[in-house]
Amino acid sequence: MLRWPSVGTPAIVAIAMCLMAANATGQETRPGIAQERQPPEPERPPLVTPVPPATPYPLELFGLLAPPPGGATLVPSLALSEEWVDNVFLSNQNKQSDFITTFTPAVSLYINRPRYRLIAGASFSAEVYAEGSSLNNAFGRQNFLLSGDFTVTPQLILRIAEGLAVDRNTSSTDTFTIGRQLSLNNTLTPGLRWQITSRSAIDTSIIYSARRFFGQGSGFESDTYQFQGNYEYAFTQRLTGIAGYGFEYLKIEGQEDSTTHTPIVGFGYRLTSAVSINITGGPAITEIGGNTFITPAGAASLTWRLRNGNLNIQYSRSVGVAGGFGGTSENQVAVATLMMPTWIRDLTLLISPSYSKSKSVDSGQSTQVDVDAYRVSIGVGYRFSRYASVFGGYEFVRQRTANSSTTQVDADQNRVRIGLQIGYPLSLD
Repeated sequence: MLRWPSVGTPAIVAIAMCLMAANATGQETRPGIAQERQPPEPERPPLVTPVPPATPYPLELFGLLAPPPGGATLVPSLALSEEWVDNVFLSNQNKQSDFITTFTPAVSLYINRPRYRLIAGASFSAEVYAEGSSLNNAFGRQNFLLSGDFTVTPQLILRIAEGLAVDRNTSSTDTFTIGRQLSLNNTLTPGLRWQITSRSAIDTSIIYSARRFFGQGSGFESDTYQFQGNYEYAFTQRLTGIAGYGFEYLKIEGQEDSTTHTPIVGFGYRLTSAVSINITGGPAITEIGGNTFITPAGAASLTWRLRNGNLNIQYSRSVGVAGGFGGTSENQVAVATLMMPTWIRDLTLLISPSYSKSKSVDSGQSTQVDVDAYRVSIGVGYRFSRYASVFGGYEFVRQRTANSSTTQVDADQNRVRIGLQIGYPLSLD
């Protein structure tokens, strides 16, 4: 099994030092022939979707949420922040608060071309605790984010996304916390969209997710392999039918592997030019150790494109792993995300409350899971000069495990962060 070095990393800082500039390309007029007026190019979807996972977005890479500038830009930066945590060990039986001073080097990359786009950011943090000096760490947290797309033809678009988080605060790396333990969560998602005709399209993605835990603790390591393919047909300008198939293979440390097949049907409906809904559903057919279980699965979402951002409300029900709790579980997630990257000039705002619940699919599994968690994440960044920005964040987590759960972790945690980031944008053109 591949092991990552025992390093840790950040979650603090930032705001991107670059605003945007749209790339425009002109068309040459043939001599002697009047050039016809061309219809406007369709709006390119954002690289960062308005629905991040039900985990906090790293503040040190907050600028990646803003629309990317034109051309290619590299932004190295350094941040200094102060954080207050009221439950350092994520245990209600041993609640200890502390102030944490964090130094965070980071780098962000923006590439915005007519045919391809890429945004990426990496950061790591050195942490100094005011009281618990034994917890000081030169590599307290790490984060890496990447998102990109490539237009092969007007009908075919390839895309890729990557997210890596390493932290000793397991609520920062996964939906559920299993206490204070160094953990790694890495998710890679390549995909494509093929517009077959003006009415029909195929959208597919492959997801690989790895969870790793280091040192002493109760976390279960796991690997998740997923495929999702959807066929979409536009019956009208407003109504689109959806039929799809999903496959998932779970490999969990010390537990039986499982496979899940999920055929789905549904629809998307555009209420207005700015508001749309999507509803899909079907059975999740799961096989564990020769036994078959059928549970409901599906997703419903409402997306509202605001003038300066997006509001998304989503509910999903699926079979998967319950973070570090392990076990093949029925997972339910409800999350609302308000993302405002250009609400006020040079200010970025993200508000995301969520609720997550996981319960074992098989009551006969050796490891039982029954856990739920509430979370509220708020992040804001303001760039007051070309080279400097201030940021702030608040996160609240409340988690409860039922008596039937093999791993018992009840935790309430509040985190407040403020900081200053200095960076220098470098043009790569």
